[in-house]
Amino acid sequence: MTEKNPDRKPCGIPSELADIVIRVMDACGRYGIDLEQAVTEKMAYNARRPQWHGGKVI
Repeated sequence: MTEKNPDRKPCGIPSELADIVIRVMDACGRYGIDLEQAVTEKMAYNARRPQWHGGKVI
């Protein structure tokens, strides 16, 4: 669970996911990647492809 005290370092899964997003956005800026376009293209592709994983529930 995320810590709610503003004087303490955020912790927990939400904080770790935020770190991932920050690094991805930084890499996109560095390499000139339009992430919104890439996500849109990938979602369109995924919608057309057959299921590969047998409907696993995560």
